[in-house]
Amino acid sequence: MSIEANTLFKQGISYYQTGELAAAKLSWQQALRLYQENGDRQREGAALGNLGVVSQALGEVREAIAFYQQHLEISRQTQDWRGQENALDNLGNAYYNLEELSRAIGYYQQRLELARQKSDRPAVGKALANLRLAYKLSGKEGEAIACFQSQWAIAREVLSQAENSDFLEITERVGLNPLEDFAGVDLSETNLHYANLSWANLRSTNLSGADLTLADLNNACLTKANLSHAKLSNANLRDADLSYANLTDADLRTILPRTNLSYADLTNANLTSAYLQRANLSYANLTGADLTNSDLIDANLFKAQLLRTNLKRAELKGAQVENARFTEISGISQEMKADLIARGAIFT
Repeated sequence: MSIEANTLFKQGISYYQTGELAAAKLSWQQALRLYQENGDRQREGAALGNLGVVSQALGEVREAIAFYQQHLEISRQTQDWRGQENALDNLGNAYYNLEELSRAIGYYQQRLELARQKSDRPAVGKALANLRLAYKLSGKEGEAIACFQSQWAIAREVLSQAENSDFLEITERVGLNPLEDFAGVDLSETNLHYANLSWANLRSTNLSGADLTLADLNNACLTKANLSHAKLSNANLRDADLSYANLTDADLRTILPRTNLSYADLTNANLTSAYLQRANLSYANLTGADLTNSDLIDANLFKAQLLRTNLKRAELKGAQVENARFTEISGISQEMKADLIARGAIFT
């Protein structure tokens, strides 16, 4: 009997994975009946949990909730921690999808307490992530912010204890989303070598001294971010928004085509051999920046400040230099100077 029930249970999984939901549900109903006849309470709970999942996938959310509640009750009776975790998660998510937020919050809070009892820090973080979303949707911004701050505290705690300091992996393990949850956060001195942060919202994030070598930051929003002394060599900054960013003393020996650097502070930045074609450097402060061998073809330098900037072998063909101020510049010929003045540049 047990062998037949287990076969039906596994068969239901196969049906579910291939999208045959009605067949999966039937297999799990048959397995449930056999587990109940055998008195196998733990597997009965697992079958009920799966029936809840497939019912929800079929759009039968109220029926799914009934299955989840039975699963939770049995899991508590049998002291099945994993079953309780799954049932509480499923109940919270089901009520969240129905926008019955007070009930969703109640189950998420129970899930959080269970994770704390087990001292499971990543599970605590994920429970806080679910609570944060439910609080936010219900207009409880203060509670949502408290959850967010607790998640970051856990992430830093786990990171300090981890032998393998993969920052992105750790933050994701505690329910943080790198694309959305890093904005405005203090990530100074963080190792983000090779990190995939393309399209990420990093607005006003403190990344001073961070190692972003070879990181993928294409289309990332870094407006008003603090990247002073950051290592960005060989990072992908295509189409990134670095407007108003603090890039003083940053290592930017990398590719920045079409990057928005308007109003950015690039004082003493290392832009040697940087690829800046069609980049927007309008109003940027390039005091002391090293642009040796840089490619500035078709870049926008409107009203940029270039004081003691090194332009040795820099390519400025097609660059917009109207009202750009060049002072004590090194590395340019008289011929180039004359050409820039003719195009509207101001030399003092």
